[in-house]
Amino acid sequence: MRLFEGKHVVFAIVLLAAAVLAHAGAQARIQGQVTDSKGNPIPDAVITITGDPSHEVFEFEKIVEVDKKGKYKALILNATKFYLFHIEAEGYQPHKRPFKVSVGSTDNEFNFQLRSIAEATAAGQIELREQPGYKELEEAKKLFAAGDTEGARTKFGEAVAAKPDLLPALIGLAELNYDSGDMEGALAAARTCLEEDDESIHCLAIAANASQALGDLEMHATYMAQYEALNPEDPTILFNQAAVFLNKMDDAGAGPLLEKCLDEDPDFPQCNFEYGMLLLRSGDMEGAKAHLEKYLEVAPDGPDAATAQETIKYL
Repeated sequence: MRLFEGKHVVFAIVLLAAAVLAHAGAQARIQGQVTDSKGNPIPDAVITITGDPSHEVFEFEKIVEVDKKGKYKALILNATKFYLFHIEAEGYQPHKRPFKVSVGSTDNEFNFQLRSIAEATAAGQIELREQPGYKELEEAKKLFAAGDTEGARTKFGEAVAAKPDLLPALIGLAELNYDSGDMEGALAAARTCLEEDDESIHCLAIAANASQALGDLEMHATYMAQYEALNPEDPTILFNQAAVFLNKMDDAGAGPLLEKCLDEDPDFPQCNFEYGMLLLRSGDMEGAKAHLEKYLEVAPDGPDAATAQETIKYL
């Protein structure tokens, strides 16, 4: 009876050993190093190993820290599955990499080279500039900077043709069309721009001015209302608002608006002239002279230059 029991004990031990060996047989070892783009080790890198959901969804997470040389070693207990490396380090672009190792293998080496955030950003910008539309946009900017406005206008048009929703190209095309006298082209580009960004100050201004030039006063008023709502501090808007009061001989209403206009842009010609005349009417001769002289300084050939010169003679 005891011998029989002893055989069962031996059998159980054999089963246990077999289970341990089977488990150990599914293992694999991995190692490697994490460096920057120049090959320098990144000692604060952290490697997280998870299951690869593209093959099989299973819960697994193993965090591995590297040493001062950026090196690491890890044991994969179940090498029959597929895994993902997640490598992170402060100041560097995170990196992911799937991997699968053979059961029982010990010579698996996975090295990682991380790009700094600055390097990744620069690389992304270079890649972006090579895409259709963006390439033409960069060429247009260079032509404009060199003074070739017609060449820049053509390239902006090519950029829009390649990528119709490219906002900077639409703005550039609208502005250069307007400057060249092509009001219909300016309005078309501005409208497309506003479909992409209905709060674009540049495109609203061009749409308003081009509409007015084409005689569509209703659309001009619509675009101007939108522009004024989004850009109430624009000196031109402030002057136009002041002009409403000036036309009604209401200096009390115009004064604060002209002052605000000059706070935003001390060199704004019309505001200097009208504020100078307003001060003259109020009896402030010194202030009137200062603003009329400023008007002549910034707009010596302005429409009110002769009036300003004659008025200064008596101040």
